[in-house]
Amino acid sequence: MFKGMGYMEKKLVDMKSLRLSIMLCSFSFGILSFMLPIYSKQIGANAFAIGGLFSIFSIVTLVIRPVVGKTIDKYGRKAFLIVGFFFYAISMLFFSYSVSVMLLYIGRIFQAMGSSFMWTSAYTIAMDMSENEEKGRTIGQVDGANAQGSLYGALMGFVLLYYLPFTFMQHWSILFKTYAVLAILAGVIALKNIPETKNFKSREEEHEIASSFSSEFFRLMGIVFVGTVATSMLSPLLMVYLQDRFTTDIGMLGLAFIPAALVYAFLPSRLGEVSDRVGRRIPMIIGLVGSGIVSISFVYISKIELLIIFWVLESICIVIASPAETAYVSEIVGENILGYGYGIYLLVGSLGASIGPLLGGWLYDSFGHSIPFYLNGAILLLDAVLVYILFKDDRKKHIYYKK
Repeated sequence: MFKGMGYMEKKLVDMKSLRLSIMLCSFSFGILSFMLPIYSKQIGANAFAIGGLFSIFSIVTLVIRPVVGKTIDKYGRKAFLIVGFFFYAISMLFFSYSVSVMLLYIGRIFQAMGSSFMWTSAYTIAMDMSENEEKGRTIGQVDGANAQGSLYGALMGFVLLYYLPFTFMQHWSILFKTYAVLAILAGVIALKNIPETKNFKSREEEHEIASSFSSEFFRLMGIVFVGTVATSMLSPLLMVYLQDRFTTDIGMLGLAFIPAALVYAFLPSRLGEVSDRVGRRIPMIIGLVGSGIVSISFVYISKIELLIIFWVLESICIVIASPAETAYVSEIVGENILGYGYGIYLLVGSLGASIGPLLGGWLYDSFGHSIPFYLNGAILLLDAVLVYILFKDDRKKHIYYKK
């Protein structure tokens, strides 16, 4: 009994360390997507060069993520997680010293390497640590730690940029040096407190475990690809559309997004637990249907107060569906290829995210501002139908009772 209690307490401490390290490393994520185009323009980048900064990230992750996934299944997870944190630190330092577009490109390459190493390892470690009845909650904790770090880092960045008496480039340099220190601290925490979770088995034992992907896995990857293409269509357009429709005041739009940001930061673990109780299929369907309806509704919203409500609803739908989808991967791949499974899963997401923005921009310019929203909503609703048809009802497998 006491041995069991010690094991459970240690697992909680290990998971807390994983969440803390992810949160610290994520401080730069929220501000970077917003500020990178602005800073790039400040140092002389044209539109093509700025677009390339986003494309290079996707290209690098597409190449590296499956390789990392396969390697951590063979050699273990912990070292690759730590390397990911230090790659992030290097990228932040390059950003802080960037007085040319070339240095920004080098920073993005290191950032993509950090992303490939960290996220593939982090999801795999989280699933190694968790039991079947808590996988959705655990994934929610990991995603929530990322969102919290992004939120705190963005708030810190805006305070620095708007309230301290420095030039914009001085603000940028100080901010990203701070993010680099936090990423190094994340690596130190991981080194000291996170255990190696890979269960090394003999060749005979590993041979008995499934070592190839099932048809169910490939069906899920199809759902993930289509859904990611659809949702990423709006990522470069949403702020432009909202400025056209509501206000050009970025601060006002930022305040409008804060309630949704709080949902991403603090609800994933609680809503992730839903899929542990009712199965992965139902939350995925609810999230896809809800997000699709909200996307179509954006076209008809004329008041910013209503926009805030729908933004919160969309974030809730995403937070319900995402942990279920991510946890599902661990249930349909073999134990000895779990890392490779997450590498492929993240690769498919990167591939969709590299196609969607180009498609969305073309539709926005060529066929009207509302078309990407309609198409995104229609695709997500279709994706929900495909989940219903292609996957079994798994409620019985996930219902558990407190003793």
